[in-house]
Amino acid sequence: MSGNEDAHLVKAFKKGDEEAFDRIFEIYRVPIYSICYRFTRNDADARDLTQEVFIKVYRNLKNFNERSKLFTWVYRITVNTCISFKRRESRRQPLPTVGMRRDPVGEKVRLKVAIDDALQSLPDRQRMAFILRHYEGYTFAEIGEIMGITTGAAKANHHHAIRKLRIHLKDWL
Repeated sequence: MSGNEDAHLVKAFKKGDEEAFDRIFEIYRVPIYSICYRFTRNDADARDLTQEVFIKVYRNLKNFNERSKLFTWVYRITVNTCISFKRRESRRQPLPTVGMRRDPVGEKVRLKVAIDDALQSLPDRQRMAFILRHYEGYTFAEIGEIMGITTGAAKANHHHAIRKLRIHLKDWL
């Protein structure tokens, strides 16, 4: 999606064109769900978070100042929504998991589970920096802009995530 198309859709929405929001939703739905899923590792939670993000976008799009890129603004809402969700979830009592994650199908499945577990063990900001860099392909400057931090802080969060993942996954390396 080009910045020009984003700007056109935002202006159209601000003038009352609801179809402009539908187009924004279609453009960003999959990438937003992808981030939410990688952050939560749960389809139902990712769907709920994606819906929550787009409700926030819809309610606040008329106030979007257009100085930043639309995708940056939407992704920042996504990051903040995911982090808030994790904070809410951490206050809840975890349900016991009896044999849910140990399925001896093969090495690849066990490795994927180990990676998922390792990602979930990271602090929220480090996990988000890692996801945005390795799964979404953003530069550190873009990650900093999306997360509302400096490029250096994005690099530091990513570096700490990598270091912790190496420790957590040492038996697989």
